[in-house]
Amino acid sequence: MVYFECQKCNETVKKPKLAKHLQSCGSHFVSCIDCSKVFGWDEWESHTSCMSEAQKYQGNLYQAKEKENKGQVKQDTWTENIRKAIEDPGGKMDSQTKSNLQKLLGFDNIPRKPKPFANFVKNSVKVWDQSKIDDMWSVIAAATGKTSGGGGGGAAAAAPGDKAPAAAQNGWAGWKRALDDELKAAGGSLPWKKLCTRLVQQFREKSGTANGESEADLEVQALASIPEGYCSPKNAVVKIP
Repeated sequence: MVYFECQKCNETVKKPKLAKHLQSCGSHFVSCIDCSKVFGWDEWESHTSCMSEAQKYQGNLYQAKEKENKGQVKQDTWTENIRKAIEDPGGKMDSQTKSNLQKLLGFDNIPRKPKPFANFVKNSVKVWDQSKIDDMWSVIAAATGKTSGGGGGGAAAAAPGDKAPAAAQNGWAGWKRALDDELKAAGGSLPWKKLCTRLVQQFREKSGTANGESEADLEVQALASIPEGYCSPKNAVVKIP
């Protein structure tokens, strides 16, 4: 997630909330917390990713792992295709879908599969209308060559290549069920990071497959499965309501 510092009030704001902050603050410039680059009010939206902490503190000594490079390149290419679709002057998407997709691009590690994508949009972009989520995924599917996943379930339906049914036969009942089981076993609450780690571990143990997904992709799916009502506004604890 990219964070910016307002050049007027010096408040640190994460990207999805920056537009609202600029409107209320009246600032015309912000700077990226990681790279310190200054952006005008009409420039910051294009700054979707930045250097990692390792890059920041190691400087020229930093050497990215080959596996990390491949995964990041794949994610960046996928995200850039969505950006091009949004900016295409000949595009036929409605203004609401375009606005929702622009908000989505403010986040890192956007899931690239229909069902995790739908959960991520609900929890991160706060869009709960399934038809609107379907419209977003349709644009993404056309821009990236992904299968839109029909069958009446929209973006929440399993894609043709999804191995979820086989996973369920092996004991994996889904992220939400696993989430509730882990929280109950821990007495009702857990820090979100520890919870995500346990969910990914449970998925690997019970499903016997990760469908070729990386650890980071699975962690995003685990995070996206956490209902908003389970999250506390005061701390990083996830709790059964």
